[in-house]
Amino acid sequence: MDALEVQAAALAEAGRERSPDGDEPLRAVLDRALAQAALSAEARLAAGLGITSHFEHEYAADASELPALHFDAGRAEAGGDAFVPGGYDPLRALLLRGADVRPGHGVSRVDADGDGVSVTTPRGTFRARAVVVTLPLGVLKAGTVAFGTPLSEAKRTAIARLGMGALSKTVLRFPPRTWPSDATFFNRVPAAGERGRWAEPISLEGLTGTPALVLFNAGSYAREVEAAADGATAGALAALRGMLGAGLPEAAAVLRSAWSADPLARGSYSYLGVGATLADRDALAAREGALFFAGEACAKEHAATVYGAWLSGERAARACLAG
Repeated sequence: MDALEVQAAALAEAGRERSPDGDEPLRAVLDRALAQAALSAEARLAAGLGITSHFEHEYAADASELPALHFDAGRAEAGGDAFVPGGYDPLRALLLRGADVRPGHGVSRVDADGDGVSVTTPRGTFRARAVVVTLPLGVLKAGTVAFGTPLSEAKRTAIARLGMGALSKTVLRFPPRTWPSDATFFNRVPAAGERGRWAEPISLEGLTGTPALVLFNAGSYAREVEAAADGATAGALAALRGMLGAGLPEAAAVLRSAWSADPLARGSYSYLGVGATLADRDALAAREGALFFAGEACAKEHAATVYGAWLSGERAARACLAG
């Protein structure tokens, strides 16, 4: 962590020690700690940047959506970040080699009975002895897939308590590079009214050889950006020009995520909501008759990660095969 993240983490820990017995939003704890720290206006804005980068970008949620007591529950893996050239498509193709994959079958209903499970799609109904449900938490929360036999109260409670986060990525490619060639990470301290917006530009040139910058937004502002027809590109450019100079040209191309606006995802990855604990992830992952559940939100120790989803899927598949 850099100095701003260390400061933010210290503020959270100091405030959490004085937290009431019941859970409360992390933002309430941080606001109390900031008030007691007697910081200057400039230092307060800098601390806000630390909160954005250390908490909100990490958990894909506003600090007001995260629980003060359990936001960081789970296990973090050692090691740094890595860039995957070409994305995950080559791995997906390898894993699906020889598999009977049928895209374009949007599931609308799942009915479990004593003889197995029926899955209803616009292209027909399919029967199976058992089904592994890997619907994203955002889809489960939206209720767009009906379950003929209602899910248990424990599972419905877990779905309600867990949050589906949003972390947007906006990539802007420029004709020439106008920032230092050795710069990778930038810190932008937003003004008071722009807290959490366009705060962490990262240069991709060293990784891809292309003069491009990626900007992150989390939580409510991520959803706003991803819902905007133009991806709020003007706001991204304004933020970058305030940091890199008014001479920064128009972007030659823009690529952005839209996971929160995708009806098949409805978010990026999950987080523990206020009042939630790791027990809710266990409840979400629990088998219910012939239905087995998997996905990153079911991964108690590795939620919000690809390997968490992978391990969860392996667990569910083994349990399904075992009967």
